[in-house]
Amino acid sequence: MKPTISIIVPIYNVEPYLHKCIDSIIAQTFTDFELILVNDGSPDKSGEICDEYANKDNRINVIHKENGGVSSARNAGIRAATGQYIGFVDSDDYIHEQMYEILAENAIQHASEIVVCDFQKINIKDTAQTSLTINDPYLKHYTNIEALYQLFSKEPDSFITGAGNSIKWVVLWNKLYKRELFEKLEFEEGRICEDEFIIHKLLFRSKKVTAISSPLYHYVQSHNSIIRSSYSLKRLDKVYALKDRADFFMTIKETNLHYHAYKSYLDSFLWNYFKAKTELNNIRQELKQLKSTFDKSILLLLKNPLIGWKQKTVLVLFVINPFIYELNIKMNKNNIGM
Repeated sequence: MKPTISIIVPIYNVEPYLHKCIDSIIAQTFTDFELILVNDGSPDKSGEICDEYANKDNRINVIHKENGGVSSARNAGIRAATGQYIGFVDSDDYIHEQMYEILAENAIQHASEIVVCDFQKINIKDTAQTSLTINDPYLKHYTNIEALYQLFSKEPDSFITGAGNSIKWVVLWNKLYKRELFEKLEFEEGRICEDEFIIHKLLFRSKKVTAISSPLYHYVQSHNSIIRSSYSLKRLDKVYALKDRADFFMTIKETNLHYHAYKSYLDSFLWNYFKAKTELNNIRQELKQLKSTFDKSILLLLKNPLIGWKQKTVLVLFVINPFIYELNIKMNKNNIGM
């Protein structure tokens, strides 16, 4: 008999954290699930740990594969999944013992294709338990278009990315998805920020999305996470993801969402372009390609009512010559400091 939920955990080199992650899933009060552990070519003992758990619990299925990145691991997990719903947990995080009970109850009761919960940031040295008492959560339902607007939410208590997007709505791991949403849809392999590439497509496919205020997911802040590590060329993936989202909204003829997405893309592009230029070496070709993508978007940016005319003026300068743009920014900063 097929399980209600397939929980997919992509695993790579996380031996110190893996036990806590898997234990928190096994301890779920909702028991009708299969746990798919995808060992993505880990050089440590993560694969052995996965096999040990599988030998003790017949709900656990282990996939051992060559290293291909988190997107590749998630795609492998989805292909193996048999549940009506799909959930994702990152292997260095852990979850509240009632997380999937609460998400599944709301998905079924409200006929929601996606159910979203809040999350709690946890320092890697924190000993917070997963058995915290959950009070009556605040519930809100959205259509697919209403949910897409939440990507740009500016609620005071929400975590916001550098591009102005709400992390709660962007990330994959604090949600339960109807399996059908992933039909003919895969994660972009070879990319980081894979959630940015796919989440708008999943939300758009959903007729109804339910959000729950309870912080059921524990997001562990480790020193070696991508966001905390030194800047690398792979960080430019986010710029391309946000451009893809903006173009997607144009395709589905959602003009206002398109404006918001292009403003988000602009902010991310400028920050990452100059960050990469300043901190990385031998990336002239990559920056040229990134700027070429930006130059093709300039008319759309100039038509965007969310971008002020002063900024539009300097954007034109950037297209003509990035050095002129930089000079203009420096002069403005000097004038402000006078």
